[in-house]
Amino acid sequence: MDEIKKLVRIITTRVKKNVSLIDVISHDENPSKEQQLFNGIQKGLYNTDDEASLGMYESDSTDQRFRMLKSRLRYKLYNLLYFVDFNDSKVNIGFPYEQECHSYIFRAKILFKEGEYELAEKHINKALAISKEAEFTELTLSGLRILRTIYAEMCRPNHLRKTIGRIKKYEEIMKIEEESDNIFNTRSMQLRKSVHSRRVHLDSTMKSVSSLKSLWEKSKSFDAFENFYRLSIASNESLGEYETILKLTSETEELVKAGKVNPLRFDIRYNVYIKTYAYLRAKDFKNGMIYAKAGLEHIGRSSRNWFSHMVNYFLMALHSGNYELAEDLIGQVYRNPHMEKISQRAKERWELYKAYLFFLMPNRDVEDVIDFSKIYQKLPFYTQDKQGLMVAIMILEFIDLMKKDKLDVALARLPNTEKYIYRYLNENPESQREKLFLKLITIMVESSFNPTIAAKKGEKYFNRLKGTPEPGDAFAEIEIVPYEQLWEMMLQNMEHSFVKLDFGR
Repeated sequence: MDEIKKLVRIITTRVKKNVSLIDVISHDENPSKEQQLFNGIQKGLYNTDDEASLGMYESDSTDQRFRMLKSRLRYKLYNLLYFVDFNDSKVNIGFPYEQECHSYIFRAKILFKEGEYELAEKHINKALAISKEAEFTELTLSGLRILRTIYAEMCRPNHLRKTIGRIKKYEEIMKIEEESDNIFNTRSMQLRKSVHSRRVHLDSTMKSVSSLKSLWEKSKSFDAFENFYRLSIASNESLGEYETILKLTSETEELVKAGKVNPLRFDIRYNVYIKTYAYLRAKDFKNGMIYAKAGLEHIGRSSRNWFSHMVNYFLMALHSGNYELAEDLIGQVYRNPHMEKISQRAKERWELYKAYLFFLMPNRDVEDVIDFSKIYQKLPFYTQDKQGLMVAIMILEFIDLMKKDKLDVALARLPNTEKYIYRYLNENPESQREKLFLKLITIMVESSFNPTIAAKKGEKYFNRLKGTPEPGDAFAEIEIVPYEQLWEMMLQNMEHSFVKLDFGR
């Protein structure tokens, strides 16, 4: 059932509007069995084979009628993949050109098999015009090789000779691209596989970045450039070298403008996203917010990329203390009707961002946004994502309780904090900032919430916190509000509401 559910999703969202889908997604009064099964899956009525078989035949999934029905529907859905439409803002901008090339080449092969050589040549030339302009080396080679056979069959020696020469040229480029692909795929896999794998392979990956740059400069190929660009960003992101990423993304924008990087293939939307993120991590909020605002014109509001971009824009506003802008941005997010399409995890993150904003703003209540009891029920969910957002949740609850003078409740939460440190953070060298800040919270409690004593006892740890850089993106979540800023706010709040607790008596 999983296979068909995936096909239903693709067909429903991607098939071109002007394509007749026979009876697969029509809505006749007397729909076929295939139609009924499709509709049931599409509406979420059938999530398993047993549910579908029960609904269709009042039997289990071993029923031969159901198995044949599922087979027929699967066959029809796979045939409809030929009509998938990539002409929208949600996919890589190069996909429509690639799809059109494949279409012309496919037609040319059929025409050639039927002996219609002139028609086949016409379609291949259309494919080559696109593949050359968009720099699809593999498709260009495929087209040229068919053209070589066509000219041989048509006895056109001059055309054949020139085509063979063009094939040799693109084979050299293809050879370089293959080497580049091998390096990129190996190194990117090592960076993504696990935190341990990233640490082990980072140095060798940086050397590979230099190799990929040389291969791009040698071939002038877009695919070779993209491999260099993507691995360079991934490796520098893991190292926390965001100034380097800013330099690379800015240089790339100039290369695209100059035509040295193909504008038909280069996805400016990703460049906008990663450059905005680099501004955030480099703490260049002034330039970052200007760039983030301008970058919105490249990203459609209906895409998930828009919401990802807004995270970086919002966090820059929050980190710079521009809470008015942050409130406006989060308002834009919640007013966007396409928010329903983003994942549940992304929605819950936005709730947490809004809760932090409400904590920072006067006359706002965190509990109007977030229910901590419900959050803790989902604890396993949060601990699975990198280090998870669990630290951010625990910190927010603790400092919000302090702000509201609920010190006895805050004190009761401390064992959970210490347990989390012991279980999840102690053995992770990339968690130094989290451990230092949670240590400061412990000191606040041990100081009976006296801000003067806490500031003095915590000075050593606070200085260490200021001197500890945030880890690369591959290793931890970005801090929603910098820990230094939160500690100073905790001290200020306690200045106004100091209550001395008598411990141990």
